[in-house]
Order: sequence, then structure tokens, then C-alpha cells
Amino acid sequence: MAANVEIYTWSTCPFCLRAKALLVKKGVDFTEYCIDGDEDARDEMAQRANGKRSVPQIFINDRHVGGCDELYDLDSTGELDSLLENSAA
Repeated sequence: MAANVEIYTWSTCPFCLRAKALLVKKGVDFTEYCIDGDEDARDEMAQRANGKRSVPQIFINDRHVGGCDELYDLDSTGELDSLLENSAA
């Protein structure tokens, strides 16, 4: 079973586009929550993301991994592939 990947985005955010591009390049299916101007959705995201309100916010198997920079950091150390291979229990 594939990892459950969720990403909160704004449609014109360059960091969101970059994070999604990495996931697509890796062939990862993900659920995108585009929260443009939706403060209720942003509040929900912030609650899940330990108060972080910037986008993107990325979750793998309900684990908050951070934003675009953190996603690329995980990729550069090989940890991202490991997270993506470990399917939800």
C-alpha cells in the first residue's frame, strides 16, 4: 500500500509548485488541499502543522514533514524515499 501523502497549497505559490513537482517526479500520488483564501482551511492546516500557517505544509502518513525546504532536505538525505515506501499501518 502506498504512503498517504497530503499537501496544503496555494495555487500560485512557487514553493507549493516546487514541492508538488518533486512528488510528481517521484511518481507519488498525493491529495492536494488548495486553500486559496480559505481561512477555515488554513486554521485546520495550522492545527495539524503545529501552528505553522505558511504553505505548503506536507504530511506523509499523517506525519507532518514540513514545507518545501524540508521535503527537499528529506529527499537529499534519502529519508523521503524511506517515508514514501513505509505505507500506513
